[in-house]
Parts: sequence; C-alpha cells; structure tokens
Amino acid sequence: MIGNPDPVKDPQFIEKKLRELSTLAEMNQEIHSTMDLERLLQILVQKAVIGVNFERGLIYLLEGSFLRCVAFLDRVRPEQASRIKDSIGFRMDETAVEVLCVQERVPVYVQDARTDERVSRKFLKITDTREYCVAPLLGRSSVLGVLTGDKFYSKKPILPEDIQTLELFAGHIGLAIENAILYEEKKRFGELLEGRVAERTSELAHANERLSFKMKELSTLFEMSKLLGKSLHAEAVSKHILVMIKNLGHPCAMHLRLPGNGGAVLQDGLDDGYGKLAAAPVEKFCEERLSSTNEPVPIPDLRSNIWPSLFLRYLGDRSIQSMLLAPLRAREGLMAVLAIYAARPDFFGKDQIGFFSAFAQQASLALENALTFQAVLDRKNHLEEENVSLREKIKAGLKRRFIVGKSPAMNEVMDLVRKVGPTMATVILYGETGTGKELTANAVHELSPRKDGPLIKINCAAIPDDLLESELFGHEKGAFTGAYERRIGMFQLAQKGTIFLDEIGDLTMKTQTKLLRVLQEQEVQPLGAKSPVLVDVRVIAATNKDLRKKMEERSFRPDLYYRLNVFPIHLPPLRERTMDIPELVEFFLGKYAYLKRSPVRLDESAMKVFLRYPWPGNIRELENIIERLLIIARSDVVTAIDLPGEMREAQRDSRDVKPLGLAMEEFKREMVVHVLALAGGKKSKAAEMLGLPRSNFSRLLKQLGMR
Repeated sequence: MIGNPDPVKDPQFIEKKLRELSTLAEMNQEIHSTMDLERLLQILVQKAVIGVNFERGLIYLLEGSFLRCVAFLDRVRPEQASRIKDSIGFRMDETAVEVLCVQERVPVYVQDARTDERVSRKFLKITDTREYCVAPLLGRSSVLGVLTGDKFYSKKPILPEDIQTLELFAGHIGLAIENAILYEEKKRFGELLEGRVAERTSELAHANERLSFKMKELSTLFEMSKLLGKSLHAEAVSKHILVMIKNLGHPCAMHLRLPGNGGAVLQDGLDDGYGKLAAAPVEKFCEERLSSTNEPVPIPDLRSNIWPSLFLRYLGDRSIQSMLLAPLRAREGLMAVLAIYAARPDFFGKDQIGFFSAFAQQASLALENALTFQAVLDRKNHLEEENVSLREKIKAGLKRRFIVGKSPAMNEVMDLVRKVGPTMATVILYGETGTGKELTANAVHELSPRKDGPLIKINCAAIPDDLLESELFGHEKGAFTGAYERRIGMFQLAQKGTIFLDEIGDLTMKTQTKLLRVLQEQEVQPLGAKSPVLVDVRVIAATNKDLRKKMEERSFRPDLYYRLNVFPIHLPPLRERTMDIPELVEFFLGKYAYLKRSPVRLDESAMKVFLRYPWPGNIRELENIIERLLIIARSDVVTAIDLPGEMREAQRDSRDVKPLGLAMEEFKREMVVHVLALAGGKKSKAAEMLGLPRSNFSRLLKQLGMR
C-alpha cells in the first residue's frame, strides 16, 4: 500500500525549513542593527517575501484608524513599488481583507479577489491581485498592522504552508508575542525526527542535528522576546536570563555593572563561592578586552589564560574547561557581562558565538527596558509622595470643600468647578497672584475621573526658557550639552492624570507651539527622540495675565489661546469678596495655631482693618500676615495696634472726608458684609438681624452690587 510520503525524509522539505530559520536569523539581526523604521520594514518585507518564495509583498501599519502601506516589494517589476505603495491605504471602517485581518487577529486567505466581497475594490483596481493572503503583525497588547503576499506573476497557487510561513514571519516582525505556529512546528518536527534518527542516512542525520540545534536556540530567543514585554525589575530579568542559559546546559553567571549594585554577581548552575573568586578576574578581563566591543569573547581553554589559581581550581573541580564572556550594553554603556561555561575545550565555535551574540542583544534590550521601567516608576512614586500631603488634606481635612469662602463670587466659582470637574475639558484659571488658582486646580482634579491618577504641577515662569522644554516634554541622552542621561517629561509622568501649567502666559513662542501639538495630537516629542510618544493627560492652565491682550500683541499664539480657553474660570480678588475674610482669618488661625500655646483671635478693631484693607496680595498676603501675627502676638487677642503699619495706614486713609453719598454707600456695604459674615452667608438670617424684609434686603444687595 502506497501512503503519503514522509515529509521528514524529503530533502526539499528539510531545505525549506532551514531557509526559514536562516530568514528568521537574518530578520533578528536586522531588528537589532537597523534603527530607521521605514528602512527596517522594507528590509523585513523583502526577507519575508523571499523566504516564502512569494513574488510580491506589502507591510501595512495601523496609524490611529487608518491602515497605511509603508513597505512594498515586487521581485519581478520593482519599478511598480513606489506607485503602489503610495496609492494603497484603508480606513478601519472600509470593507477590506486587511481590515478584517486586523479586527480578527488571524491570517486571512483570498482564493479569488475578483469574486470575494471582502476585498477592497480600490485595492483590486490598483494591484490587479487574484489570490493572496494576509497575516497580522501582533504586538504585546494590540495589532500593529498586517503583512501580505502573493504569487501574482507565476500564477502558482498559495499553499497552506505558505500562509503558515507568512504568519511566522509576521509574528517575528511584531517582536512582541510568542510565535505559536513556529513553536508547535518545532515540537512536531522534534518528535518526528527523534523517533527516526536511526533510519536516516548520515547526511539527513546531520541535517536533522543542525535543525534541532537551531530550533532549540530559536526557542530560547522566542522565550527572550516574551521577556521584553514584561514589566520586571532588573534583578528579576537577570535571573530569567540566567535560567534560559542554564536550560541550554551551561552553568552561567551575570556580573552586574549597574548603578547601586556594581560588582554584584548572580549565578545559576554554580554556587555561592563563585562570586568571591570570579568577581575580580572577570572585572579585570572586562576592562582589558570588553570595553570596546559588542561581540562575545571566547576563552577556548581556561588553562591557557592567566587566571588566579583559586579560580582555576574552582572551575576545574566542576569540570569546566572553556568559557564565553558576552557584554550586555545599553546606550549609557556596559550594564553587565554574561559568563557562560562549557565542560570541554573549544566548545564555543562560530555557531555558538553567533547564537549567544543574538541572545545577548535581546538580553540587553530586556535589561535596559527593566532599568527604564524602574526609573519611571521611581520618579513617579517620588512625585506622588510629594503630592500625597495635599491630596490627603483635600480628602480628610477639607472633605468636599476645597476652597474657603461662601461669598456669591466664590459660590459662582465653585459651581463652575463642580460642573467642569467630572468632564475631560481643558480648563484655564484667570486671577491675580494669590487668589487660589493652584487650589482651584486641585479641586478640578479631585472631582474628575482622573482623581486616582497623578496631578503634576509646574510653574512655567519659575524655570528658565532653555530648560522648560526639556522639563515638560523630556529628552534623550545626548540631546543637548549637559544631557548626560535620559529624562522623562512632566507630560509623560502625568499619564492618565492631570498636568497643571501655572503662569502659562510666560511661555516662549517655541514652547507654545509644542504645547499646541500636545493639545491637538495628544502626543509629545522628547528632545532628541526620533518618534513621538502618545499621552493621555488633562490640561489645567493658569495665568495672571490678559492672554487676549498678549495675543493681540503677537506674544501669544491665537490657536493655543482658543485651545486653552475651552472653559475659563475667573477667580475674584480678595477685595471683591470681603465677606469671606472672617472665615479665611479663622481658617488660617487654626492652620498656624501650633505657633502659640493657646488660641488667638482678632478683636473687632483688628477685623475692621482686615475688612477695609485692599489686599493687593490677596489670600496669600492674608495668610502670611496671620502667620506673622501669631509669631509676634503679645497676647491671645490681636488688636489693630498689632497689625503691620501698611494696614493701619490704609485704615487711616479710609477715614478721609468723602462725599456723604459715597460714605453712606461704603457704610452700608461694610455693614452688610459684617452681618453676612455673622450670619454665615445666609441672606434670610442677615435680613432678620438688620430688621429688613427679605425682599428689601435683596434690593439692597443689588444696589450695592453684591448679588
């Protein structure tokens, strides 16, 4: 009985699989050596198309809601590449096989594009494609795009194994998930090859041995690629790396050169005595041989090198005769050195060095990612610790009241805060210095869905112009003179939270342009970075300047003004909300009560001066004066004589002779303010205390412009 031929005995089949592995290795090398994304994608589509033996291939990237063609290869008619590449793209709401592949996250096969309703008519008209297939480019948590291929010119049919190979290459291009298809093929091939080694010729046995070795190495590289997507600390990543090497049958160690733990040694397959004996000689070797190379350095026979005798005896007792030292580098320099040991001399040949070179490159990325993750986490925690005092005060001390005061002007402000807080709208706060803009920004943040996220504050006027851009948007190492390390910008630290930009009117035109881009595109471009970073941040701005006037003077961008001025809130100066002064005084007396052993109060004479003083510094000035009074007060009662000279002078000025009508109006206003303060802001109670009907009292408020 004639059955199906055994694919494992088919040399063409073995050759095809070896070609796939070679293509994957070439892709891996390009991923680590090519920095330009567009050039890298063109190289990868070329290698994928050739590796599958297709004639044409395209790579699309998902950009928002649009699928854009970024790379195209036509092996037969390369002059077609530019025209077709620039003509093809799909919106995510279009009917297209490529869109379906993104949505379903699985390969899609089209047998006849002319009759398949899933195919875009525009795509069919441009490419005249008949039979083709599409595979998704998968990232760690989303679809990055798709890879397509066909045999347009030869009209040869696309076989199932062609689709599998295309998906395999697409998964490797994504560099974010394990290639399940290739991994399952490896297991199946391993089981088939393991049971039939004895039946093969010496040539096939040798080919099988090479294939098994390569696939075992590739499996390790795939395990390493999975590590790239994990948020782990540097020590945990280092231990994962050592476990992978140990699983290949090699005792190993990692000599760390990181800030804070330089000289530390981690090991797997050795013992605790290794670190004491190996740290110094390996460090010396690194200084002499690894300081200027990125490639692993083999030591074929340990006995031929000058190593300390105790170290050689330690290795000899464990039957170790050769080693390989592989540097793990980041942009900042050498992070660590992998020491990989073998039981026989000359073990680390060309193939082993090539594999561990690729392994070390991915291990470097994983370790650098872990260090970056830790740096961002540490800085975020530091900023959250700085902010925790204010957040706890708002939640525990003030509860639902963020701002002291019950005057009509402040009630109107708080009504606006309550309305805009739960939204995602951009808010701008206008007000003189000391009117409470920062506290109002806190209130807006605490009332928003982002209240559990960070609230990052920055005073634009307090930072020099040449540093402000870096502070807001961050920078890469070497972006400018003095940029010795990478810095995460305030917008990235405020991710999923709120950023408060005080003194927004002092921004330079250049910084205004960058801020406008953040508001429009929700992305920032760190100085020296090659690509922007997406951010999800709510913006609250504040200023004591007239932005409309600055806009007319051409010192403030009109488009930025209208972007910021979505929901303006005007904070009244203290002189326009004098009825809040008694409550503010009580609040600050309580806040600074720790300065005196017994409670302190203001007598009627002092309170009259407080009510008549114009307060050019607003609430901040009032707070400072209360704190000063508590420090110098001679008794538990503060009188007018204890007040600063400028306040008493203002009191005397207010007694100058004035027209009777104006004096009467001022007297009425002062009386109403005083009674409202005694009545706790309740109009009905204040009217009763003055002996007036409620309607007459309301008319009096209207006449005095007090609403």
